[in-house]
Amino acid sequence: MVLLLGIAMGVNVGLSLIVPTDRHQGGLELEGWLISLSIALGLGVILWTIGWVMRKKRPEAQVMRQREAIGLVGVGWVTCSIVASLPYCLCAPYASVSSALFEGVSGLSTTGATIFADIESLPPSILIWRSLTQWVGGMGILAMFVVILSGTSVSSKTLIGTESSMSNSDLASLRQTMRRVWLFYLIFTIICGLGLKVLGLTTFQAVNHGLTCVATGGFGTENSSAAEFSVEIKIWMIFFMIVGAISFPFYLAIKKVPFRELRPRFEEVWWFLGLAFVVCFILMLQYWLGQLNDHPVNLVFNAVSFVTSTGYVGSDYGNWTRLATALLILLMIVGGCAGSTAGGLKVGRIILWYRFARRGLQQTFRPKLVMPIRLNDSSVSDVGLNRVFLVISLFGFFAITGTIALQLLEPSYSLIGNLTAVLSCLGNTGPAFGEMATQEGFANTTVGSKFLFILLMILGRLEYVALLVLFSRQLWKKY
Repeated sequence: MVLLLGIAMGVNVGLSLIVPTDRHQGGLELEGWLISLSIALGLGVILWTIGWVMRKKRPEAQVMRQREAIGLVGVGWVTCSIVASLPYCLCAPYASVSSALFEGVSGLSTTGATIFADIESLPPSILIWRSLTQWVGGMGILAMFVVILSGTSVSSKTLIGTESSMSNSDLASLRQTMRRVWLFYLIFTIICGLGLKVLGLTTFQAVNHGLTCVATGGFGTENSSAAEFSVEIKIWMIFFMIVGAISFPFYLAIKKVPFRELRPRFEEVWWFLGLAFVVCFILMLQYWLGQLNDHPVNLVFNAVSFVTSTGYVGSDYGNWTRLATALLILLMIVGGCAGSTAGGLKVGRIILWYRFARRGLQQTFRPKLVMPIRLNDSSVSDVGLNRVFLVISLFGFFAITGTIALQLLEPSYSLIGNLTAVLSCLGNTGPAFGEMATQEGFANTTVGSKFLFILLMILGRLEYVALLVLFSRQLWKKY
């Protein structure tokens, strides 16, 4: 994983040299990048060598068990976050450790929140690195690891299932599937970037937004995010934000499965699209009634940006009505589909929670009722339901405790600002409300607040379990 980040740094240096920067000025600090690259590759080689030696000593331990996979994901993500933050410390703007780590985690987790108040003053190489980390983190570092390096299907599936919701028990070959998913991911990124260039963005802007749009990351190159872009560009970005938030196995099944079978097999996708449509309709209705003074495309753009957890801002949503604000917060919590680049709780979990509650109500007066819970045309096991309620419960727990902690750290900020900042980090969304909606919102917070945000972003990206179990003694116990 660290070696892959080192390779990504090399790609970043290459892009910084060949992509014209246009209005974004600043040279490539080759010394700082070479130091970052050397640390990443050197650490990666050391770790790989240790693993190779230990594998020679224990040739029988070839299959990765569940607890080893969980430990690897948690420790690996923390390590990779530190490596990804190196350029922010060693190159201009020479950020502090807390700020650099915040930006590195925000990139890899595709959260999109930033501690840089003036984005346009950053060197082009740093802007590209921000976008590239989101592109790598969008599908998952371990997903790329499986595609390139891993050859053990059982271990690969354990890793992918621990890092994200991409794993699918019905897939015969996870490695082959992940290769196809990454191919779609790459093709969508290229098409998105080319379209943005044709529609009027500069080459530098098109490259950066092409990397972060399909990744539903939200890092941009302008202080105003996407607010100054044309209507046509925003519509193009709306389409690809939705593309990134839909389960990628859905695209693999389109050419193999008859269309009439797609609906039951990918039920979550249709619920996600329906939710986005209903919210956009309500916002448009408020616009027609004169309650929202904004361009209709901006209304749809901001709504899609929130539900896909991308985090672009198409206009100032701070003066929207209370109903519109509540809808955006709801979208921030729900998020996109499982197996996509989007964050949030995921639509599938909300569906399962509702159906479990409905069954529980019916069983209160019909205790012998047998009513299997199904999703995507398959029954969900008790283990799966337990995992759903574990994630939802932990989300609620950290949303409450995180808000209380942030209120103590930032007493001058409003409750809505602190609450939405916590929800934004847990859902890997990016934008927030109140004071946190401003360009300086996250930048002006204390060091303690930044480390709290870092913890919340990693918790949300790893769906809590892979990080929390690192503090369990049973995980490290030998048996």
